[in-house]
Formats: sequence, C-alpha cells, structure tokens
Amino acid sequence: MVLHRTARRLTLLAAASVLSFAALAQEFPNRPLRIIVPYPGATGPDLVTRGLASGMSKVLGQNVLVENKQGGGGVPAILDMKNAPADGHTMFMSDNGHWAAFPALRSDLPYDPLRDFAPISLMYKNGLFFFVSASSPLKSMADLIARAKEKPGALKFGVTGVDGIMRFVGEAFRVSAGIDTLAVPYRASAESVAAVLGGDLDYAVAGLSSLRSLSQAGRLRILANAASRRDRYVPESPSVAESTSLKDFNFSAEIGLVANAATPKPIIDKLARAVADAQRDAPYLEALKKLEYDVNASTPEEFGARIRGDLERFRAVAKVANIKLQ
Repeated sequence: MVLHRTARRLTLLAAASVLSFAALAQEFPNRPLRIIVPYPGATGPDLVTRGLASGMSKVLGQNVLVENKQGGGGVPAILDMKNAPADGHTMFMSDNGHWAAFPALRSDLPYDPLRDFAPISLMYKNGLFFFVSASSPLKSMADLIARAKEKPGALKFGVTGVDGIMRFVGEAFRVSAGIDTLAVPYRASAESVAAVLGGDLDYAVAGLSSLRSLSQAGRLRILANAASRRDRYVPESPSVAESTSLKDFNFSAEIGLVANAATPKPIIDKLARAVADAQRDAPYLEALKKLEYDVNASTPEEFGARIRGDLERFRAVAKVANIKLQ
C-alpha cells in the first residue's frame, strides 16, 4: 500500500511537471531574445544569423537580437550563454569547432558540449576545399597523394587555427591517405591562401569565400571539396571521396543554434519550430545563396546526434593523427 501511494505521488508530480513546462512554453517568450555570435559583425555567420533572427522574430512575436562577442575561440560567448538563465531567451550560434574540434583536442575548456548545450537546430553549412596555386604541378587529389608518397615529410599544408575544423580536415586526409605531410597553422584563411600563392605552402584547406575570386582570376586551383559530394556552387570540382579511394571522407563547416542545457524541452521545441519557419523565409535563403552556403535544417534530436557523432569522430582523428597543440 505504501509503495502504491508513493508510485501514485511520483506519477502526479511528473504530470504536474509536464503541465508546468507546457504552461511555461505557452508563455515563452515574454521579452526580447538574443543570439550570441562568436564572430565580428558583417561576417558570413553574423549576416546569416541576423537573417534567421529576423525570421524568428516574426514567428515568436518578440525581437530576436544578435550580439557579437568574438575572441577567445568562442569561449567567452559560450560562457555567457551557459551562465544565462535557462529560459530560452539566450542562445549561442555554435559551429562544429565549438562542439567537436576544440573539445576533441583540449581538456582545459570551461564547457562540455554534451553537458552544457541544448541543441535547437542546425542552421547552415558551407564547403571546405583543398586548393593549390595555379602554378602548382598538382592537378588533382590523386596527384597530391602521389607526390606526398614520393617525398614523405616534404609537403606542407596550411590551415586556419591549431584546433579548428580546417586543421581536422587536413589531418584526417593525411591519415586516411597514408601520407606524411606537415600542418602549418595560420590565424586566418587569408594568410594561408597568401602562403599558397607565395609558394610557402604546397596546399591548404579553406572555405569557398576565401577562394572564389582568386579561383575565378586563375590564380589558384581548387582540387576538391572535403564533403562527400560535389558542392553545388562549385560543381566542376570533385569531392575527395569521388577523386580518391577515400570513399568515407566527409567534412564541412556546420553552424547550429544551442541554448543552456537546462532549458525546458518544450521551449527548445518551440525555438526549433521558429528556426524551421525562419529557414523557409526568402530573405534568409537569399542571404545563404549570396554567401554560397546551404540550408542545414534539423530537429533538436538530430542536432544532438550530430554533436555526439562529430565529437567521437574528431577525437578519433586527434588520437590517430597525434595532433598536438602548438
């Protein structure tokens, strides 16, 4: 009898909790929301997030403000979100560097994406490309692999940052292809591009926005897209998977929206629906097209699975490649 009463009490408490969360979601939002962007204003991530925020404002009936807080590898911005009330009014624009690349390499981060992030939705993705100078004798990824095997340790490749997504793309290719090449980190993609053009690097990895004008001007050659298929904005360039024996090679830069992990699920779901509606808005789609990005929609559950899978995959790359922070 005592067990029966206890079970009934727990059932009633659970039901009350569900009703309480549901009521909370109905009242949400009750003031302006903000999305913290760890990049400067007028950059691609900032512009797209502002387009999304405008669409979300229409759906939610409250202003969704964008706050730029760059620097520190995004850590200050993440801590701002993490320490804000877990009521859904504060969100963070995260890329897969924040949820996978950085945590895979660093044990000193003051956040854990699995513990501290409540995934809302993926937003967009953009391609990452291997490229060489137009004067390079390397015409394809097969050429690059063959040259690296002929001269172990001689080729140098450039990446942005010592622990970001581009470093992982380059290192994953090195390990998967069984070649010995040297990673040279730069602070910005423009620096690695200049190093390739100047002959200081043999090849590098960068986003399309850093390469487009120089490729069209005939100054550099895009060898391949790091994703599993050709990029629709550069259909003439094959994927790594298509042009080599590395059929499972698949990397891109991905962006998503997260909140404090303690945010009630009904509020997360309401935000996810607002994102989905905003992603169908013509202004948002035009902003993506102008920047040559692709919509990358998801449910919170799908985004959570992506975070877990990416973190596991990046940790495996870091271990096998023996990546060391410099």
